[in-house]
Amino acid sequence: MALAGCGGDDEPSAETTRDLPDLSVPTTEAPAEPTTPAEPPAETTVDPATETLPEEGPEPAPEPPADTPENDAPPPEDTPAERFEEWCNENPGACG
Repeated sequence: MALAGCGGDDEPSAETTRDLPDLSVPTTEAPAEPTTPAEPPAETTVDPATETLPEEGPEPAPEPPADTPENDAPPPEDTPAERFEEWCNENPGACG
């Protein structure tokens, strides 16, 4: 009965390993000369207290015009100021 060999013997292999060639890409450019910076770049820091960021969300409603004697701007609806102005309009002698 003959058994097939499965390796595992201590004899050295007939194959030898080869060293891989050095692979590099040829270039026609000359190597860059090292340079030293004249001055290091200045560091810039931002004070968080003075930094302004863009507002998020919808744009706020425009401010109503100021209520002055030259510009009688109506007060917001359904407020005590609106009821007072209506009362003054109905009773002109009561309000100065």
